[in-house]
Amino acid sequence: MRELFPTGPKVLRVSFLGEEAFSLEGLEGADRIFALTYSASEGLIRDLAPKVGEMEVVFGHPVPVANLQQLFALQELALEEIQGEVRGSEEVMEALRSGRLRLLLSRRASHAKLYLVEKGGCRFALAGSANLSRRALEGGQTELLFSLEDEEGVERLFALYQEVRREADLVRPEVLLRQVSPESLPLLEAAEKRAVVLQVPKEVPVVYRAEVVLKRAKAYEPVAKEARPKPGGVEVGPKAVKALRLGRPQSEEEGPPFLEVREEEGGLIVMGEFRPFLSPEEPEVREEALAMTRFLNRYLSGHFLHEKEAREQAEAYFRLWAWYWTAPLMSRLLRRAHLEGLSPHSYPLYALVFGKSGTGKTSVLRLLSRSVAGVPVEPIPGTELGKRALLAIHESGSEFPVVFDDVTHRDFSEKVEPVVKSLYEAPRGTITPVAFSFNASQSYVPPEEVRRRAFLVYAQAVLDETRPEAANRARAQAQEDFLRVRGAFFRAFLPGLLEALREEGDWLFASTRLLTDLLGEFLGAPPSWAKPMRLSDLSQSRLAEVRERLQGLLKMHKVEWKGGKPHLRLGPDARRIGRELPGWLVEEVQGDLLILKEKGLERLGLLRGSRWPLWELLGAK
Repeated sequence: MRELFPTGPKVLRVSFLGEEAFSLEGLEGADRIFALTYSASEGLIRDLAPKVGEMEVVFGHPVPVANLQQLFALQELALEEIQGEVRGSEEVMEALRSGRLRLLLSRRASHAKLYLVEKGGCRFALAGSANLSRRALEGGQTELLFSLEDEEGVERLFALYQEVRREADLVRPEVLLRQVSPESLPLLEAAEKRAVVLQVPKEVPVVYRAEVVLKRAKAYEPVAKEARPKPGGVEVGPKAVKALRLGRPQSEEEGPPFLEVREEEGGLIVMGEFRPFLSPEEPEVREEALAMTRFLNRYLSGHFLHEKEAREQAEAYFRLWAWYWTAPLMSRLLRRAHLEGLSPHSYPLYALVFGKSGTGKTSVLRLLSRSVAGVPVEPIPGTELGKRALLAIHESGSEFPVVFDDVTHRDFSEKVEPVVKSLYEAPRGTITPVAFSFNASQSYVPPEEVRRRAFLVYAQAVLDETRPEAANRARAQAQEDFLRVRGAFFRAFLPGLLEALREEGDWLFASTRLLTDLLGEFLGAPPSWAKPMRLSDLSQSRLAEVRERLQGLLKMHKVEWKGGKPHLRLGPDARRIGRELPGWLVEEVQGDLLILKEKGLERLGLLRGSRWPLWELLGAK
């Protein structure tokens, strides 16, 4: 038996000899690459593997595990992600069958990133913070890479790699071609042939990211029950794997979700602990309300560039606050909407926070997460976003809004949008809400399908980094307020929201009005950014935004009438623009032509009475 969870990290002493730009092209043509990572981006293995002689990748995992079931669940999730990476490429599948490409799943909770390269008779090692992803290795985010070229250093890192590899299980190519099942896990395939002895810790930190693992882990309880104790660990053998095939745990045996509102009992369950609702008069409630107010007031304190943008951002983050504190109830509201024949799109299970870097998107989402959970809840890195992982989160049974941070446009488009479109179709059980944040330029426009179903927040006020002392002081003060928030204000807010929603169908108005009233009570008057707002107000803002967008298009492109319908020739951007405009305005896209609806133009006030003469904006000559 080997120790799977070492007591501490390794420290290697190095000397600085210089620096140079890194490029993936430097890995192409290598004779052999051995990689240790815990995530890989879409397509990178597909692109890199055919360009090297031999490649081996060991996937670790960042989430600590407390028992055998969780270890198996992590392998299941990792296997699903690897499937998405290699499926659809016959070249990669052939490399897997021939052994030129080998993928392994570690049993260790490994967070290391290490690349050992043999090329042209030379050997070198790259170590640092970068996972095997394009975003990490092509400059999409700040990473550190250290290159070791001396033989002794490379040998030592290769020995460390081998330590992890010895406790990893090879993924057979056949497994990647079928749906993942518990019996197909590499670890259990090994245990079915010969007993495997593992060691896991008795205690691990409480981390919300493990919730999906906890849910998946229930499927492996039959294995754990048949596992035999050994000194310092447990043994998993063929009998335990057989038990997995013969029995599955019943759904009613599942433990409590991370968060569940229990209105009848007068409180909520958080991590299995009951927490009663509080009165707004409790001292800790007022203290937290003041801390969260100070947090948003900093956007008006001169620390952020452009006064108007800063004010609008504080107002937008206040609306995000209202969404986040209503999100635990959104699945219930969605079911009610279906029963009452209301539009389900008025009850967004998603929030999309996008805009410039340095606007505090991550900070405000961390604050809101802590304000509900009462403990720090770190966002899930966008590099770990996957379609299956997202669906698993939705099905976790928790009402806690999960946050994916620093998501790329491509990942959002490919992995989130298909799920967004299908999530509102029919009433279901509890659907866990999710918030996403990503950097985007001012020209970015979310597709209309997303706009209809998600709560959008655009961030544009950037912290003034030209005054580093003031910027650092603002960060330090924000951190102080962050630490003062422990969930008391949310527990005082929730009873009032539940009461308001019995009569008020507009969740945004109910939430923003209640928050405004409570802050007014604590402060004597509500802050300037705290204002009640209705969903219809957002609709009017959206209407004005669409009108302005279309006016810009109409000034640049002449309108032609064909078959009684207005056509705009937009070139290669026609399809993208068509996706960004609402369906009541767009008839269809044909090649480079965007075909508009007359009634849509009338709704925008751009077409009145007879078709001719059109407004100057419509290009009439």
